[in-house]
Amino acid sequence: MLLQEEKEDEALARPKIGQAAKPRGRVGRAFGWMWRRVNGPINRCAVSALEMQHGESVLEIGCGPGDAIERLVRDGQARRIVAIDHAPDMVDAARTLNKVAIREGVVDVRECSVSEMPFREGSFDVVLAVNSVQFWPHLRLDLKSVLRILKPGGRFLIAMRMTMEPRARRRCEMLLRALPNAGFVEVTMEEASARAMQVALIFGKRPIWAGGPYDAFVA
Repeated sequence: MLLQEEKEDEALARPKIGQAAKPRGRVGRAFGWMWRRVNGPINRCAVSALEMQHGESVLEIGCGPGDAIERLVRDGQARRIVAIDHAPDMVDAARTLNKVAIREGVVDVRECSVSEMPFREGSFDVVLAVNSVQFWPHLRLDLKSVLRILKPGGRFLIAMRMTMEPRARRRCEMLLRALPNAGFVEVTMEEASARAMQVALIFGKRPIWAGGPYDAFVA
């Protein structure tokens, strides 16, 4: 039973490919426009669930056209908002949407893969990923990278659209196993309604104590 579960987890962890994974060109820009409309309610739900505190720093992984960034700016709590996406067209779109906040020094949007993040250990209070983990190239290693760049006690939120397909539920269950395996603690999942869709909100934290699970996973 355990072996079968591990095989299913491996299959679910394999990244999707194609335009949805890395939008480019005219079709990619159309994807970006569509995602801003489709993911808008999910982004609103995710930003609300973060319960940002004044002066915190946040990283969004897979920012797409920048809708969640804009919502974080409007929320007004974050001192520093950094966003990454490995698709140049999405980076351009996010920079255009948030050009005022970028000019004011609040937002920084970079072309970067989750597997190649240049940030130092303990750089962020919060990390957010909305409908992007299914595209991460090396999920287990990438989760450990997220843990590394979080401050002790920092929060990680994965927000995903829940569909009627059993695969969507299994992917959530896989992530609930993968996060503790990567060293996260207090891993929980909630379901919320965002207009006409259901959203899975998966939370995890980096341990605050020295010698906690994080140290064992990076040793």
